[in-house]
Amino acid sequence: MSSSPQPLPPHAIAVVGAACRLPGGIRGLDDLWGVLTVDRDVVATVPDDRFHAADFTDARRRRPGVSYTAAGGFLDDITGFDTSFFTGISPREASRMDPQQRLALELAVEALDDAGIDHRRTAGSDTAVFVGCSSRDYGELQSCAPHTGNAYTITGMAVSNTANRVSHFFDWHGQSIVVDTACSSALTALHQACEHLRSGRSRAALAGGVNILINPQGFAGFSGASMLSPTGRCRAFSADADGFVRSEGGGLVLLKRLDDALADGDRIHGLIVAGGTNNDGRTSGLAVPSAEAQEALLREVYAAAGLSPDDVAYLRRTAPARRWAIPSSARPSAAHWGPAAPPAPCRSGSVKSNIGHLEAASGMPGVFKALLVLRHAGIPATRTPSRSTRTSTSRVTTSGPWSASRNCKAADGRTWASTPSASAAPTPTSSSPRPPNGPQSRFPRPPAGFPSWSPPAPPGRCGPPRSRWRSSWS
Repeated sequence: MSSSPQPLPPHAIAVVGAACRLPGGIRGLDDLWGVLTVDRDVVATVPDDRFHAADFTDARRRRPGVSYTAAGGFLDDITGFDTSFFTGISPREASRMDPQQRLALELAVEALDDAGIDHRRTAGSDTAVFVGCSSRDYGELQSCAPHTGNAYTITGMAVSNTANRVSHFFDWHGQSIVVDTACSSALTALHQACEHLRSGRSRAALAGGVNILINPQGFAGFSGASMLSPTGRCRAFSADADGFVRSEGGGLVLLKRLDDALADGDRIHGLIVAGGTNNDGRTSGLAVPSAEAQEALLREVYAAAGLSPDDVAYLRRTAPARRWAIPSSARPSAAHWGPAAPPAPCRSGSVKSNIGHLEAASGMPGVFKALLVLRHAGIPATRTPSRSTRTSTSRVTTSGPWSASRNCKAADGRTWASTPSASAAPTPTSSSPRPPNGPQSRFPRPPAGFPSWSPPAPPGRCGPPRSRWRSSWS
């Protein structure tokens, strides 16, 4: 890893606000860091307010229309929504809105609060919205009971309105789109937002992804394809990996061009220096990735950013769900880094072992973990649950600041030398079915004198209080 600060390119994008809702009661980046550092497992079983798991699961034998597991990561509450804060949305309309639309609205307010921006002062601006979303659960269930519909059913079911709701509520006039590339949706949305800002079409953009699980047929479908873990755990990079665990939640980040963020005096979580997307093309199967295509994307993005792999200290990688997929997942980064050992090993990790796989929103927890690695200058070990005990066999082995004189013990027992200029980067995301490979983004540590992370600025308006109402999808 290079020890000298890298010059910041003029096209760098600053992350000035962040918000997340994740399983296990995670309602912000500090909560996520707590889960990672104490090695907590937040995967549970389907709560009764979604559907009765016993009616749709059978762990003893596999049969059509039934899941062999009820394991998943779930939010504490997807029915609470404050219509008194979100003026213009009546309780009657809110009851027909896809929970993903409601979640996106709440996350948008919280991201602006985190950035210390009063949303009322952004009305009429060219702020853009890019949201990754692919689930149609709510619309599908509403279609099964057409007699329950009202004047708001059609707009409430439309996935495109996941982004449009945000733009409409805040009176933003920038581009507003939903991106669906399956499991790379959120990172593709993030990449498109960065490109949008670099083109000068907007001064700010909100980007990320959301995912809600309420239809049992999704579990049954993935079970039919033998994609879910029958033991109910994601085992990242483990020989015991036997599938993935479905999870829900979401995350949004507020982005600005670096020059604009500095001019506005924004607190900056991190920088996105470069990104890219591509597609695997023809492989042996629609859901089978291409290591060669992913390696080509890595080389393209690093070349565009003018960076060397030696500049990276942490690599956020997609955790393969199967044992046989581990070599193909590791090959692109291994080939890009080359056969020679770098000055200090680059560590990689995942967050799926803690919270499960958020599908369309899955890229955001990895982005947040990378930002937290930079903030805390430490890398929590990736959780590796044991097949027999379902408890972790790894521990958080890295804490405290990066220091050229400090050697930190990796989860596998190796040591690595850390440096003040260490950087963190998520890798391309391949998803199933075969969408474009998810974006490659790099979050470098700012050079000396650059505004660093500090406690959040006083928000213009705290996030909405949550009053409860109930909508039924059964």
